[in-house]
Amino acid sequence: MPIAHANSIDIWYETFGNKKDEAILLIMGACCQGIMWPTEFCEMLSREGFYVIRYDHRDTGQSTYFDFEKNPYRIDDMAQDAIELLNFLNIKTFHLMGLSLGGPIAELIAVNLPERTLGMTLIASSCDFRPGNLAYAGLPAEPNGLSRTSDVYLQWMKSFLSNPPKTIEDHVKFRVEGWRIMSGTKVPFEEDRYYELHKEFLERARHPDSYLNHIKICQTAEETIRTIPFKVTVPTTVIQGSDDPLFPEDHGKALAKAIKNSRYVLVEGLGHVPNQHFYRSIIDQIKSIQKCHLESENQLE
Repeated sequence: MPIAHANSIDIWYETFGNKKDEAILLIMGACCQGIMWPTEFCEMLSREGFYVIRYDHRDTGQSTYFDFEKNPYRIDDMAQDAIELLNFLNIKTFHLMGLSLGGPIAELIAVNLPERTLGMTLIASSCDFRPGNLAYAGLPAEPNGLSRTSDVYLQWMKSFLSNPPKTIEDHVKFRVEGWRIMSGTKVPFEEDRYYELHKEFLERARHPDSYLNHIKICQTAEETIRTIPFKVTVPTTVIQGSDDPLFPEDHGKALAKAIKNSRYVLVEGLGHVPNQHFYRSIIDQIKSIQKCHLESENQLE
């Protein structure tokens, strides 16, 4: 698979579709490789007329790994990785789609490069990671703060960190169970598909634990995550799942409120992570941004 040397690191990436089409960069959440944007979703998006790019964040998959204690980095560095990857691929203008932590990373890109960003879709994200960080740390919630992460997910995460699986098979099963929780309870879970995907995740990870550095990013980036949405000027759609156990509905509403002129779309039954049941509705939202952009260009002509 291709490796880009960008921002002084190696970044694994994969593309789908025709490079002459409008590009869209898919930005995964914390601790996730690019393959967690399923291939079938990427192919479906490319058939809709997009040149699709997915990639491994630093500290995941086939990209460069860091000793965080010796070489700490910031969320801004993760955003710059994506910018330099786009430059490496000679992509002049692009759409962005960010999930969870990928949301604020996309926002940073859009704020730094508004003239190149055609539109942005944020899924299962938030403008405040403090409720989750406090919950993970076992600390009380802030008064009048946004909703905390669900207890079911917290129990799974704490078990995973305190008593990690010993065998590859157990590790895959444990990860699949976490993905099941994140998928919500309203639509069927693609167990076989995600067993296959998490097995691939573990096989291609060059360092088994470095992705946990992203948990530190979620903590150190709290202020950036709170403030960056107010600086966004590009057309933005915020997609919120009604069954998201990490960021319940008030997170998506708060994020949409913080981003001027953004659209808020509540998707019934959607959890925190991709599910084939919702591919069509997500792609339709991306295409609606593309349509608005094309209409605006035609008016200028």
